[in-house]
Amino acid sequence: MPYAFAASRPVNPPGVEPVITEEQLWKALEYKARNPSAFVPIISSCKVTVDDGKKLVREVTFGNSPEIVTEEIEAHASTIVYFEMNTGIRVTNVVSYGPNDELLLTYGFANGIPGVAADKPKPSAKELNATVGKSVEGSIAVVRQMVKDGKL
Repeated sequence: MPYAFAASRPVNPPGVEPVITEEQLWKALEYKARNPSAFVPIISSCKVTVDDGKKLVREVTFGNSPEIVTEEIEAHASTIVYFEMNTGIRVTNVVSYGPNDELLLTYGFANGIPGVAADKPKPSAKELNATVGKSVEGSIAVVRQMVKDGKL
C-alpha cells in the first residue's frame, strides 16, 4: 500500500542569511513548477506542454528512465502548489507560518513517496521525516542561493 507523509522545515532558521521572504519563496515555487531540475535533481528532463498562468502541465523523466511522467500542476498563490502525477502520486508544496510567525515550507506526498518502496514495511515517522525533510531542506537551499544570486 502506498504511503502518505508530510514534512515541514523553517525557511529562515536563526543565523541563516539571506532571509527569504514569503514573496521570494512563492516566486521560487512558481519557478520550480516550470524548471524543476535544480530543486529535484533526479528529474532529468522537463517539457511544459500547457501553461495558462494558473494550471500547468509538464512531462518529466526521472534519472535514466525512458518513462515520461505527466504532471498537472495547480497553484494557489501564495500558499499551495499541487502536483498530480499520472502515476497516482500527489505532491503538495505548502507555504505556511508556525506559532511564532516563522515562515515554513511543507512537502506532502499522497499515494506514494518517490524513493520509498510501497511493497516494504512502512518506515517510521522519524525515517520519513528525515527523507522528506531532506527534500524540503534542499529546496530551501536552492531558493536561498537564488536570492543570493539576485534571481528572486
